[in-house]
Amino acid sequence: MSAADSPGRVRVDPEDTVAGPEDLLVKGERSSSTIRFAPIAALEGLVDTGRTVFVADELTAGFVRRLAGDDRIAVVPRGEAAKCLASLDGLYERFLELGVGRDWTAVGVGGGSVSDLAGFAASTWMRGLDFGFVPTTLLAMVDASVGGKNGIDYRGYKNLVGCFSQPRFVLVDPALLSGLPGYDLACGLAEAIKHGVIEGDGHLTALERAVAADGAIDRGALAPLIARSVRLKASVASADERETGDRRKLNLGHTIGHGIEATTGLPHGACVAAGLCLAFALAVERGGSEADARRVGALVSRLGLPAGLEEARRGSPATKDLSPAAFRDAVAAAAGSDKKRVGSDILFAFPMAVGDVRIGPVALEELRDFIRRAP
Repeated sequence: MSAADSPGRVRVDPEDTVAGPEDLLVKGERSSSTIRFAPIAALEGLVDTGRTVFVADELTAGFVRRLAGDDRIAVVPRGEAAKCLASLDGLYERFLELGVGRDWTAVGVGGGSVSDLAGFAASTWMRGLDFGFVPTTLLAMVDASVGGKNGIDYRGYKNLVGCFSQPRFVLVDPALLSGLPGYDLACGLAEAIKHGVIEGDGHLTALERAVAADGAIDRGALAPLIARSVRLKASVASADERETGDRRKLNLGHTIGHGIEATTGLPHGACVAAGLCLAFALAVERGGSEADARRVGALVSRLGLPAGLEEARRGSPATKDLSPAAFRDAVAAAAGSDKKRVGSDILFAFPMAVGDVRIGPVALEELRDFIRRAP
């Protein structure tokens, strides 16, 4: 048995993902998604602009205004505020106003929240439209736009309403990141670090080399890092579209991370970073690698992201005045509502070592107790 095939490891087979010289393919049960690395101008060759509605926020609309004017742009809120029933209803209303039919295409242009909302709206309008994504943040490029999971939040719970449906295409243009602030890039790298932990040492080492001692990110290194993350996720999602096996490993850092996000309102990537470090801490209690836990924690801290609960509490205006105990109680309550809950257990991704992530049940009360005492 090779290292790639040993328990806890995800095998990445290039022949399973490559659709063309520069493209990757995510295979779904009903359709497949082509991930194309190209300038945004290539969008003109992917859609009929006369029958395309572009879903964007007030900033990302500027990337496609030349193609659509304002006539076929549906503007939605920025950030997590886009992922709610009110935004979905507003988008449906815009579809109706434009006369969007089953021969149209919907294109989500923006960060992960925009693609989640646009993909869900397109998948449910008239029982399903053709759709695609143009991610404009690092987090969306490496994670949110790839894999066919679409959805919205409901009553404060992350991604509770959604579907599995593949976009026809994802157009990745790293040049769109040129104006993105360093902190936003760091938050995006949190998901890439997760991928590095899943795949193994070579992937994680490449990420470490792209981050200077002072936390500065080598923007010139982003394109190959994005491609590597996308390749990993494309392979995993193709093998397990509906998240019944290895795809659960992509939830690494998210169970506690989502609880932190619901409590603090910090950016998703920052919360995943804290959740990843906490997942390592819990894995160490079960025999996981302390050295790898320190290694990942050091990289997260170098990026200026929270490496634990206390740093997340202090870093949020919403929680900095809460007592540590009250904060942990709130995170524990939110984490207990995770959609991966099965009875009194939660299916948890344990990073036993870099390249060795295992899925196993953890009792809800055990998880809550850990959160109440974790750093």
